[in-house]
Amino acid sequence: MPANNNKKRVHDIVVVGAGFTGCVIGVKAHELGLDVRVVDANPKYPNHFRAEKLEDDQCQALASLNLLDLVRPASSPTIDAVHTFTGHVETVSRYRSHRGLHYADTVNALRGALAERGILDIQTVADIQDGPEASQVILNDHSTLQARLVVVASGMAAALRRALKLTSTGMDRLASTTFGFDIEPASGADFPYPAFNFRPDDFVYGLQYITFFPIGDRTRANLFTCWEPSDEQARKLKHDVSQEIRNLFPNIEAHVGPFRVSSDIESYSTRFYRHDATHLTRTVLVGDAFQSVNPANGVGLSKCLTDARTLLELLPRTFEAPSALMDLNAYYESPQKREVDDTALRRWRWANEVATSQSLRTKFRKGRSGARERIRNFFS
Repeated sequence: MPANNNKKRVHDIVVVGAGFTGCVIGVKAHELGLDVRVVDANPKYPNHFRAEKLEDDQCQALASLNLLDLVRPASSPTIDAVHTFTGHVETVSRYRSHRGLHYADTVNALRGALAERGILDIQTVADIQDGPEASQVILNDHSTLQARLVVVASGMAAALRRALKLTSTGMDRLASTTFGFDIEPASGADFPYPAFNFRPDDFVYGLQYITFFPIGDRTRANLFTCWEPSDEQARKLKHDVSQEIRNLFPNIEAHVGPFRVSSDIESYSTRFYRHDATHLTRTVLVGDAFQSVNPANGVGLSKCLTDARTLLELLPRTFEAPSALMDLNAYYESPQKREVDDTALRRWRWANEVATSQSLRTKFRKGRSGARERIRNFFS
């Protein structure tokens, strides 16, 4: 329940950032009966290129939070099979709840739930000041929100990172750039498969794979790489994406037929970091505010949902007494959170190694990994 401090209202929770993770935490914390405010600068989530798929485990997590029905209208019908081609070798992976996702529509649906509850404030955050009894969120209009717990869910916002004196504990120099665009069959007919992937026939430095899947009535392509935005290969792709896709994956039309690119190309780049927030007493980091992920590995939303569920499980205990000390280490050190964080890093390292190394060790590990995947697909 809210407390008073010098007649200034002290909220239980102020969430900074109404993206995917911030919305989930805001909605569910409010359902717990807590005094919650969610602050974001934008009335609607902008149409940024971010996650565009929901994996099986992510659908299950949303269902467990009773949020899947809210998100479902912004996603596409379930994809039950994905065909993957490496040269002339085809494998088929089976899924239960795999689906394309329009990220901005999904977040805005979640924001609608915040607005219905009257807990969304459209304000720009200028600073966050962590404190022993309450943290302060200072807004651009110089007003202040006080909270017993501030949840930073604003991604990689550099200004807030500096304000909170965050340092990165990660020594890995990992980077990724993902490209997104729409394609359509040149003939006007349908593609032979609703969802399909292509892995490079030959080694191209930094190239990982390309995936095609439906979002609504469109076929969307995501190309995953370890390139820097300034690399020559990235510049060539942006200059003529249609030709470069055919150059990188020369067998693509033999499997799915002639196609054309039907939208502008978008890109999103990130580097690995994991922030050290152990010095903060009333401020906690979730999602990309704590650790970045490689989009190629499909664990970004899994990590966000794990952070949200872990924190939500701790909140009732945390707010048992108005002056209760925050045990934020219980959140950062929780086994489920550590497992997802470490898995995300481990997969990023492996994806980077496969795309940038031709050593015998890498080739052996890649062959062993491929054999395991084929065995899993056979039994599934």
